[in-house]
Amino acid sequence: MSIETVVVSKDELDMLMPLIVEQQHDCGKEVNLASTRAFFEGLVGHEASFQIMAVEEGVAVGLVMVDPIPNLQFADKVAYVHDVYVTESLRGVRGIGALLVAAGFVESMRRGYEFAEGETEPDNSPARKLYNRLAKKLGVGCKEVDSVRYLLDLRPGIERARNESGYLDQLSTPRLLSRLSARPAADG
Repeated sequence: MSIETVVVSKDELDMLMPLIVEQQHDCGKEVNLASTRAFFEGLVGHEASFQIMAVEEGVAVGLVMVDPIPNLQFADKVAYVHDVYVTESLRGVRGIGALLVAAGFVESMRRGYEFAEGETEPDNSPARKLYNRLAKKLGVGCKEVDSVRYLLDLRPGIERARNESGYLDQLSTPRLLSRLSARPAADG
């Protein structure tokens, strides 16, 4: 069974909604399905903001959101990769969260974002290591901005994509992204 990542469109909302309901319940929120669906219908399909879901056998098992944020210190627009969610039964066992984060960075490069930013909790050591590992594998820079924020310089990946036809498509393949998200045997 393989996981694929898909940029969410309005056509995939029916597949995504059960995962959104699960995520909302996990956050302790009461779910109004009609208003939640209307909210996501307003989000999907935009060039600047996008959502990527992980899908296994036609079922959404994970989601990451990406929104533009102003950060005039680095660029006019920075991709903010956030709200990574993986269905409870698959958390921590198959690298789906890492797969989603990597897919968010790759799609950000595809859309011309020169920088991306991600956050994690200060005590989440695996996630903190993930940002650095993914940056190396994707061939981009990574800088810890503070104890919870990471800024990735996507320009090297964008430049490589300009010079190597199909480069971003190669990064987007589930097989390669799975290898990108795999934890190395020894994390320094």
